[in-house]
Amino acid sequence: MRQIRRIASLILVFAMLATSFVFADAAAIVSPAANSIVYTDSLLVSVKVTELKTIRVSVYAEKVVSGDKLVNADVSKFTEADLKAAAGSGTYTDVLLGEAAEYTNTVEIGFYTKQISVTPGLYKIKAETLETVMEWPEGATEPVEKVIVTETTSSLVAVKKKPEEKKQVFQNNSTGAVTFIRKILKGLFK
Repeated sequence: MRQIRRIASLILVFAMLATSFVFADAAAIVSPAANSIVYTDSLLVSVKVTELKTIRVSVYAEKVVSGDKLVNADVSKFTEADLKAAAGSGTYTDVLLGEAAEYTNTVEIGFYTKQISVTPGLYKIKAETLETVMEWPEGATEPVEKVIVTETTSSLVAVKKKPEEKKQVFQNNSTGAVTFIRKILKGLFK
């Protein structure tokens, strides 16, 4: 009986591991971290691709309607919990920054990386896994190649203004040697 339980538990463990690999995305956003807050003026966007596939990476500025204009979202008081709530809220308008980039992975694990200059605001990084299929349109004599999106993963990041660095007016620049000599001189002239 004990041996049957062991075998059953091993089969269950292997089945869970096998299904986790089946449902893993081909593309994962590595940087910036999902739903994170950063203090910077440039974002390093990095997407890991674990299959021989083509991906499309897009970066969007999440804008808010103010009157008749689109303006950056005010993220000065955002927390990570606010980012998670904003992810599904639908209150922002996506504005594509630059062009969407396509990357084809030709090795077992590949990375797409790009650095983008940004201003304080809310940004969405989106990675789509693409697949080319052949379609026969009605009445056509030849098949037509069509690119479809098979998986999509996205992440929000709030970019906040870098805090001003406080400069010390009075700095203690003494090193160990200077302090040692000072003590010797004080001892000599007591």
